[in-house]
Amino acid sequence: MVSPDILVECYAGGRADERPRRVTIGTREYLVSRLLGEWVEAPLGSNHQQRRYKILTTEGLVLELVRSNDGTWRLV
Repeated sequence: MVSPDILVECYAGGRADERPRRVTIGTREYLVSRLLGEWVEAPLGSNHQQRRYKILTTEGLVLELVRSNDGTWRLV
């Protein structure tokens, strides 16, 4: 299964890409109403980190987004 194109626009505060504020999946755009959770994952023995965000959209959808170390995004 091919995942749709994902584009995430972030609010940059004290550090770059602090939190998502708009997500485009394919041709559909979602505004982030609230950040429900944020955490960093790093597999043991690896220096590659992933940032995970759980967001609530203005339409009431809960989405989980993952930002890889190389800057790519995916929907979980």
